[in-house]
Amino acid sequence: MSEALWHAAKVILGEDADPEGEQADLLSALLYEVGMEGIEIRDQAHPPELVVSFPPHLAPADITVSVIEALEEAGMPYQSVMVEAVAPVDWANHWRQHFTPLCFGRLWVVPTWLEPPPHAEEVLVIDPSSAFGTGLHATTALCMERIDALSPVKRVLDVGTGTGILALAALKLGATSAVGTDNDPEALRVADENAEQNDLQDRLTLTGADVSEIAETFPLVVANILSGPLVDMAPALARTVARGGRLVLSGILGTQADDVVAAYVAEGLLEPVVTPRDEWVRIDLRREG
Repeated sequence: MSEALWHAAKVILGEDADPEGEQADLLSALLYEVGMEGIEIRDQAHPPELVVSFPPHLAPADITVSVIEALEEAGMPYQSVMVEAVAPVDWANHWRQHFTPLCFGRLWVVPTWLEPPPHAEEVLVIDPSSAFGTGLHATTALCMERIDALSPVKRVLDVGTGTGILALAALKLGATSAVGTDNDPEALRVADENAEQNDLQDRLTLTGADVSEIAETFPLVVANILSGPLVDMAPALARTVARGGRLVLSGILGTQADDVVAAYVAEGLLEPVVTPRDEWVRIDLRREG
């Protein structure tokens, strides 16, 4: 039986579009949320083009709508979107050439196919698969650095866990236990495999529950998702921060930071600190002890 064909959305961008700028980063994050498995930037074309890969189970009409909505939300100028059937691409292996061991304070993050540096103090082995979160992206790096600075803490909540990298990093750095939430079953599967790879499965609880359903509070809560969802979930997410606890937010463009800060200050969180990297920021807050 032949392998099912995938879908490729070919996007012809506007003449003035920057396929590697701030809008492109936001577009990529939005496309991941709707099932994108990989993206190819053809910036030598004039105008530039994007080829976005989606798995077979998604309907072409739904893909077209999702891509157009993502383009418009990201503010990326475009001329047309066309979806066609293509041979499947092994994106996990295709991207391997881009991954190297990365150091965040005491912790090295190493992909499964590479050996850690001999001098590495703590090592977290990650298989990115198709879930978001490898340490390569600025938002993940910003969160990893803050987790290192705040560790060890007793319990951690990681909202939008993706590969599980942030929850697992906290466990490697001394947390007793962690909870990771994600509404993507594939992300939960990958996070579970990464927990087993690092012998942390007994200390990580994974759930598809909405953050509003989480009754516990945690001394450290991290959420590396987009600014829109962060603002929407501010009342529920703020309630999960224990007295004296810390909240770490990222996935936020610098231009969106004020809105996110305002949403969480309105929920009683204090002392917002905004840390920029490239066009992205991390926002740190705390609850009064």
